[in-house]
Amino acid sequence: MANVQWHKAKSILIFNNRKVLVAITASLNETARISDIKPSNISNACLGKIMSCGKYYFRYFHDNVEIDLSDVGTLKLEEYDKLCGVKRRVYTNIAMNRKNWKYNKNKENDNRSKKQSVEGKGD
Repeated sequence: MANVQWHKAKSILIFNNRKVLVAITASLNETARISDIKPSNISNACLGKIMSCGKYYFRYFHDNVEIDLSDVGTLKLEEYDKLCGVKRRVYTNIAMNRKNWKYNKNKENDNRSKKQSVEGKGD
């Protein structure tokens, strides 16, 4: 049998669409059971690879930040990120969609420029 090395479970903070702390869970799998979201998606949200999933923001519990149960319902996502020294993008509205996002309309389409650069390399 293979020598399996288990990692210590990381606690996860769950913030709602209003960016307020609503729950603290003991592990990634427990969070997945509660929220009915795949653990890989929750992990990606915790790591900052995606902004959110399932109308929630997820963050791993940072060891250097003290959080009490009294913080549930009051701690804001931006405050927690600032305490951790991390700057992450979040949605601007509680609908958690891209409405009213500003895009650079003068910028050339990335797909078109990538395609041209790949075609140029084949010469």
